Amino acid sequence: MENLALFDANCSESTIQNLVAKYYNLLVKVKKLPGYIDLNYRLTAQNGKKYILKIANSAELFTELDMQNKVMQFIEQNPIEQYQFPQVITDIKNQDITILIDTKNQPRYMRLLSFVEGIFYSEHKNINSLHHQQLGSMLGKFNNQLANFDHEASERYLDWDLKNAQQVIESKIHGLSCEIQKQQVKRILSTFIHQFSPFTEKLPLAVIHNDINDYNLLLSNNDDNAHIQGVIDFGDMVKSYQINELAIACAYALLDTKKPLSVIKTVTLAYHQQRALNPSEAWVLFPLICARLATSVCNSAQAIKAEPDNEYLLISAKPAWRAIEKLLKLDAKTIGFELQRLCLFESKNNQQHQEILKKRHDSLFKTLSISYKDPLIIGCGQGQYLLDENNVAYLDMVNNVCHVGHCHPKVVEAGQKQMAMLNTNTRYLNKNIIEYSEALLNKMPDELSVVMFVNSGSEANELAMRLMQCYNKSNELIVVDGAYHGNTNKAIEISPYKFNGPGGDGPADNIHIVPTPDPYRGKFKGMSEKTGQAYAESVSEIISQLTLQGKQIGGFICESLQGVGGNLIMPDGYLKSVYRSIRAAGGLCIADEVQVGFGRVGTHWWAFETQNVVPDIVTLGKPIGNGHPLAAVVTTKKVADAFVTGMEYFNTFGGNPVSCAIGKAVICTIDEEKLRKNALMTGNYMMTQLRQLQNQFPIIGDVRGLGLFIGAELIRDKNLTPATEEAKKLIEQLKARNILLSLDGPFNNVLKIKPPIVFNQSNVDYFIAQLKDCLAYL
Repeated sequence: MENLALFDANCSESTIQNLVAKYYNLLVKVKKLPGYIDLNYRLTAQNGKKYILKIANSAELFTELDMQNKVMQFIEQNPIEQYQFPQVITDIKNQDITILIDTKNQPRYMRLLSFVEGIFYSEHKNINSLHHQQLGSMLGKFNNQLANFDHEASERYLDWDLKNAQQVIESKIHGLSCEIQKQQVKRILSTFIHQFSPFTEKLPLAVIHNDINDYNLLLSNNDDNAHIQGVIDFGDMVKSYQINELAIACAYALLDTKKPLSVIKTVTLAYHQQRALNPSEAWVLFPLICARLATSVCNSAQAIKAEPDNEYLLISAKPAWRAIEKLLKLDAKTIGFELQRLCLFESKNNQQHQEILKKRHDSLFKTLSISYKDPLIIGCGQGQYLLDENNVAYLDMVNNVCHVGHCHPKVVEAGQKQMAMLNTNTRYLNKNIIEYSEALLNKMPDELSVVMFVNSGSEANELAMRLMQCYNKSNELIVVDGAYHGNTNKAIEISPYKFNGPGGDGPADNIHIVPTPDPYRGKFKGMSEKTGQAYAESVSEIISQLTLQGKQIGGFICESLQGVGGNLIMPDGYLKSVYRSIRAAGGLCIADEVQVGFGRVGTHWWAFETQNVVPDIVTLGKPIGNGHPLAAVVTTKKVADAFVTGMEYFNTFGGNPVSCAIGKAVICTIDEEKLRKNALMTGNYMMTQLRQLQNQFPIIGDVRGLGLFIGAELIRDKNLTPATEEAKKLIEQLKARNILLSLDGPFNNVLKIKPPIVFNQSNVDYFIAQLKDCLAYL
């Protein structure tokens, strides 16, 4: 074996010429090529034929180089149509790897490969969508072929393997000197953990090239009609998730493009047409792309510190940062959903559905209802999406309980952290309940200064009734027709939606119903203050009747926005007029914010504020814990003091440390992510789009809403005949297009739109496009 000087930047041209002559019997001209850690040379023989000579660094393992050779030989034996790959040239002893020894007595492995003609993808003057299509198509065919290849060295660990992205980023992020960039990478990492990690078991594994970048991809020429003709450099090969191949290629293809999402979609669709993705792969693709860019900048930062003069290390760092800045403006889950729809994934009922349905029928109360004719098995929730058992995503437009998004990482983390530390009742001192109480009360008007925590909105409304009775010794209550306040006995007693519905017994003698303040279908039309005062007159009339009977009014309870009543917005001045009458008679004003609180209306934290009133009691639930069983009653000090009768009020779980940690995380998330503003802007945008559809489709009789609390009422004619059957069909059609909606209102003809308030304009655009198609079909 040849004894050689250390191979570094000073390795002479004549040394390489001598090596090639000795081991390959070739006389060549030599040109050194840039490299990351190996030495690479382009050789030109006397007959004009070109080769690539690669001399590995001393740390390179023989088995890994053998894997590279074996895969090139595998492709040579199983060619992929129209594409060229390097071929392995054996030495004079018919060996495909020649072993050299350097002056430190370390083995250095030398290989000779055929030269693949073409220009680098990075050097083409006008990369366009045609090339992106070709890239996706080539990748799909390539991965199909590599699925049949394996090698013992493919199981190796690589920092560049996206399977290891989380640990690589976490271990190297400290190397970033710019704090803004560090925060950007942390955001990528958080999204990656949340959106990628739960789905790894559904991602197919195979050997992949792992580095299809714009310096390893060759085009035929520099013309607009140039085609991809070759792939080089198998140095990063590894067994990994096949989807990582596509993610890496997309990460490089979108660098310095004006519309990175368009590039991703074009490459992905072309890839899918050759190698069909599964729903999980489409869902995780975008966070993988971002993780590749984050890995790249972290690795580069570390390498640059070690070799500050190595310009090759800087090649992709700057465009990677520019790409990261663009991609962070996009919602990763929305892109996952769009990629799934692009690939046309559909869910179908299977045996598991029937088994679950049978067990529900046998074991659960028959009063438990199910959504849709073909019910869904939901296995996962993320943001504004629910994913079924096959990880096909559905756009959730109705689950207002998961207010800041399904399984929001900050909310989940807060609950997990506290649950691992302590969860007990309120008879022990704990700072969580104090911190959360202060955070919640800070969002309330000053008068509302005392809070009691319970477990559900029903329980909150029941406690509100007890407060009312303790305060003025009366249980005479005025309620709004069609209202729903919960499922306990007391809550049903004050809910016309229940006691006047199927199975109900009608109102008790102390419950007094006033008409729903419906500006569209009710007796008085419009949103004016005059209309509000007209509806409020019915409250004054009941108070007068009670006075004549010698009875004291206890109070008035009203949802700040009517939910099951049809997503109604009350006319201006309604609550102000009602509250004035109730208080003049000595009663209490109770606002049920269980459905609509916590910034859903956008303009304010609480929907009652849109009526310019301050209640005496506010009940909270549903969104308060983002799906965790938490609720609260907030009231004035005067009302709270009246509840001190000598009887203790104790709630085993109300106000426990875990619930309070989760509740505080919800408030912080709304503030930090500016979700109130998002609810306002997205909601206004949606109502504008819906009203444009209303002009095209007379079946949309009314569009109303505040923020992301929206109702669209469907009618058959100018007499406002409810289009109930059409509405039911519409809901099923939208579900077939991966949109989850439901109906409300006394005639079950109102589209109930109450999505998580992370809902965005892209979501609106998809919904409106599908709704338009469905309405045209109806």
